[in-house]
Amino acid sequence: MKNLSIRVIIGILFSAIGLVSLFFTRDALMAAIWLSFGNGLILSDLRFTGVDERGNEYVKPIPRVRTYAAILLIVSAVLLLIFQIFLDLQQTGAAAAQ
Repeated sequence: MKNLSIRVIIGILFSAIGLVSLFFTRDALMAAIWLSFGNGLILSDLRFTGVDERGNEYVKPIPRVRTYAAILLIVSAVLLLIFQIFLDLQQTGAAAAQ
């Protein structure tokens, strides 16, 4: 439980919201936004422990690849959110034109 920071807990919460919204609303784009952002937060801050040759526990550093994947997921969540806003504005414009 020591390796669960606030960022990881918020990431788990966002991922759960994305999964529930996918099951109930069937809106894949909104679920992808929640899941991408939540998984990005989890990847960016989840830390694992290891045991060295002397038997002491230590916190392993976060690999650079995992940090890049987390940044990619968060950026894709923002881009998907912008795309969702664009689609919503188009639907409101089309509804107002009728």
